[in-house]
Amino acid sequence: MENLTYDGLNSITLDTFFDNYVHNIHKVDNRLDEYIKDPTEKNIHDIRTSIRRLEASYIASPKQIRKAKIIEYVEKSKNLFKINSQIRDFDIILEKLTKEGQLTIQRLELFEKSIKKNRNKELKDAISVACDLREIDIPNIDKYRNQYDPFSFQKKLTKRYTKVVTKFASQIRENIPIIINNSERIEELHQVRKDTKKLRYLLELMLNNRHKIDGNVGKNNETDKNNYSNEQNIWNQIEKLKEIQDMLGNIHDYDITIAFLKQYDQQENFVTAMNIDMQRKNKYEQFIRYYESTF
Repeated sequence: MENLTYDGLNSITLDTFFDNYVHNIHKVDNRLDEYIKDPTEKNIHDIRTSIRRLEASYIASPKQIRKAKIIEYVEKSKNLFKINSQIRDFDIILEKLTKEGQLTIQRLELFEKSIKKNRNKELKDAISVACDLREIDIPNIDKYRNQYDPFSFQKKLTKRYTKVVTKFASQIRENIPIIINNSERIEELHQVRKDTKKLRYLLELMLNNRHKIDGNVGKNNETDKNNYSNEQNIWNQIEKLKEIQDMLGNIHDYDITIAFLKQYDQQENFVTAMNIDMQRKNKYEQFIRYYESTF
């Protein structure tokens, strides 16, 4: 897992950082309208990823630009993210029970009714929070770009960025052996999933938007070619983190479904729980094979 850390953190530049920060704020703002108008599964996913990228920009920023307005905007966004995570969980649980639960029609209808009732309640709250967020003025982060001495500000950015990247990379290294040796350490598995996602979005802050759109780093002009090695290294690590994140996310989806089933009569749902658990074990074994072959 050591090769997930990146030793060239000082390659993050003020201009690239600000470009990404401004882009991430406007991405949340743009996707809010789509989400409020039509909170489909896709729009829920899109607003959640936008908020995660905004949060990465915020936690990586020097304290000089962590002002009241951006704090309010980020905190309200995180609240929206949290509620939408619960909505997504309901969607996942229903999907797992429908496709893999081997339930009778009557039993499935009973679960579906309960899940949709809770989902609709959460969605109502989420739309309310999204509308509140829409009323907040978009923070003008770009105004701080030239407000401070560039040399000093660059040092502060590098120091802060290195600190947060090191934190999440260290937490991943600490928890990976735990989940590799024990498939039932659900809390640690969930934490590694979250940390890989955060680290992935932090590493993205070192790449300009063109690179993130197509992954085609270092191939467009002579300047890019000179930076190809570092950029390709970053991109490769982002891809590895995404792979881990997706695999652990699949396992987590089964975990929340298992936790949901435990609220109900174990005897009646024995076959369903056994089948879901078997699928979970298969996903865990796939993760172990990937980890052992890659790291």
